[in-house]
Amino acid sequence: MVEVALEEFEEFYRERLNYQFLRIKKVAKKIISDIRDSLIDIKVSMDHFKESASQKIDEKSLRSLNLFYERVKSSIEEIEIPDEEEIMYSNLNDLTNSIKKLFNTINEIARKSLPKFQKYVQPEIKELNYVTRKLGKKQGILDQFLRKKYGDVKSAEDLLKKLDKFYSLKENIEHAKVDLDNFEKELKEKEEILKNLNSELLNLQNNELFEKLENKKDELFQLRIKINDQLGFKKALKKLKFDLEKENIHIANFDLNYLKNFLKNPIASLMKERADLSNFTGTLVHLRHALEENKLNLKSDTKEKTIEQINAIFDQKTIHDDLDKLRYLREEVKEIEKEIEKAGLAQKLEDAKNQISINTVKLEHVQTDLDRRNKDYLRNLSALKQEREEFQNLIENVIQEPFKIKISFEF
Repeated sequence: MVEVALEEFEEFYRERLNYQFLRIKKVAKKIISDIRDSLIDIKVSMDHFKESASQKIDEKSLRSLNLFYERVKSSIEEIEIPDEEEIMYSNLNDLTNSIKKLFNTINEIARKSLPKFQKYVQPEIKELNYVTRKLGKKQGILDQFLRKKYGDVKSAEDLLKKLDKFYSLKENIEHAKVDLDNFEKELKEKEEILKNLNSELLNLQNNELFEKLENKKDELFQLRIKINDQLGFKKALKKLKFDLEKENIHIANFDLNYLKNFLKNPIASLMKERADLSNFTGTLVHLRHALEENKLNLKSDTKEKTIEQINAIFDQKTIHDDLDKLRYLREEVKEIEKEIEKAGLAQKLEDAKNQISINTVKLEHVQTDLDRRNKDYLRNLSALKQEREEFQNLIENVIQEPFKIKISFEF
């Protein structure tokens, strides 16, 4: 098996093609040599043209002659003759097109300039016509040679155009790998920062004051649940409110506004009341009376349960103690929060949470970039593998040997 590195392949392949298509390349070299000689003949003819005419014509006609001379010589200089080692269809095709362009230039400038001095240079015009016709025949031979004899060589040479894709894929893979390494490094750094911030947050949260605050807030929460459990008759109160607003029932001296506020936030309403809870107890008395008189359209079990709850509040009076305890706990919470604020712990806790939030977003962005670049990396690797397999098969068909192209990466 023939193994060739990507960077060395073009030189290797050109040498193989030159050897494999030696006869055709020899013909091409001969045609190129003939064309080179004809171009030299045209240059010499143009020099004769200028030397002969310069001695015979006036200054105005001489300017036209010089323009004609410079334009033709410049067009000839622009024609690139391929070296023998670099004979390829693309170079030969460019050569035949350049010769056609030269003829167009000569015809164009001749129509404008030649009438001004042609009577002085008849022999030189005949000489120029002869050498240009000679070049035209050789250009025609080259053109026909490319169309009829060079097809297989062209197909083999065209495979070199695929090299650009290999270099592009190789470069994309190398860039993607560098980016992947950088993203992975950045990801580890962000994870370490986040780990340290979470550790800092945990240490702050484990502070004695925060634990104490958390315990007091939990007591508050449990106490609110207990108080709400004692106020399980809000459905009956809502029914009472509805009937009073619709004037389905009438109760003297009933404070409807108090009832509305109570239903919005029962505990807040109770905390604002006087210690004897006169508004609250008065409302309950009216509610119980309305229930006992069957003035509210409620189910029997709902009515009986509501009456039991109202009686429990009046008999046990625990709600008064619970509200006092709630006030006390709230004060304790405020005092602890003041201590936390004074120690600067609250700001540190807030800062730690903010930093965790910010770095979590940064970490997610880096992870997204890493995932996206990894997809690019894998996609280019897959494309390179497929392109290489197809390319190797095509090269094997040309050189008639098992072939492998080696592609090395710089990571």
